[in-house]
Amino acid sequence: MDKEKKKPLSSLGEFGLIKFIRDNNTHPQKYHQVHLDIGDDCFCFQSHKNSKYLVTTDILIENTHFKKQWATPEQIGQKAVEVNVSDIASMGNAKPLYAFISLGVPKNIEENYVKRLFKSIKKTCQKYCIHISGGDTVSSEYITISITVIGISDSNIITRSKAKNKDLICTTGTFGDSGAGLDILLKNKKKENLKQFEKNLIKRHLLPQAKITIANLISRNINITSMTDSSDGLFKSIELLTTDNKKGANINLNSIPISKDLQKFTNNNIQKIYNYALFGAEEFELVFTINPIDKIKLQKLVPSISYIGVVNNTNEVEYFENDQKRKIKYSGFKHF
Repeated sequence: MDKEKKKPLSSLGEFGLIKFIRDNNTHPQKYHQVHLDIGDDCFCFQSHKNSKYLVTTDILIENTHFKKQWATPEQIGQKAVEVNVSDIASMGNAKPLYAFISLGVPKNIEENYVKRLFKSIKKTCQKYCIHISGGDTVSSEYITISITVIGISDSNIITRSKAKNKDLICTTGTFGDSGAGLDILLKNKKKENLKQFEKNLIKRHLLPQAKITIANLISRNINITSMTDSSDGLFKSIELLTTDNKKGANINLNSIPISKDLQKFTNNNIQKIYNYALFGAEEFELVFTINPIDKIKLQKLVPSISYIGVVNNTNEVEYFENDQKRKIKYSGFKHF
């Protein structure tokens, strides 16, 4: 028992902690109208008029998620909203409605800095027609932004857990840019010494965009069997849709969409490219599954969608490069 108590939190990990919380949660009663409990991108409850309400929350902490020396208050505020909207997007045909914002800031922080931060939060909320509905402010050692967004859907909610055998694994956008942008920032290069492709990668890290427009479009027109966003990296997104739900997958590494900027940054080093693409997080791309019969329809609707793999029943994700099996071990960021 003593050994169990002395284990560091890192032995459990972020997703292990989430599982513990989920397994030890309170049990909802009938009047709670729970449609989808914790463990997905959003919590969902249903009103008496059959509209489904989505609730999600994210927290950004200085020196963990951003640093003041490389991100402006405008960039930080925008990202704090986008990360929540991305969770709403991953549920399908949904719309964010209300935001509750809790802000912790040091006592000696400049007044203008906080005003710029909040104006950016407001501007991004207006972009998505989100009403700021409340929150809290406290003194803290580091800047801390916690935003809870409530959204609504009148359609079927798309979860992470409904992928079926032989479904195709699809993605929007490209992968790896944000992780590369972070590495460039960590090197503290002077702005005047940055090449254009480096500036592009940094922008992808500082200002990721939620894909809610495309999420609404494809979910209204295609039977999406499961979906999540790639905020924790493509590798983890694939796991969430497959092995976490007793499914497996074959992933074609050659099919993962990569930007020309990342190719330039890595000098086309394929190992570095795969590492960034799989484990570089904070890219709010959609990762989803469809029945193969819907592929042609989806290609016509959104030609830019990529098809990177196939779901199976093996309970294991296997990666292939040029038809040769590649062993991939997780090497992404860990909170604990």
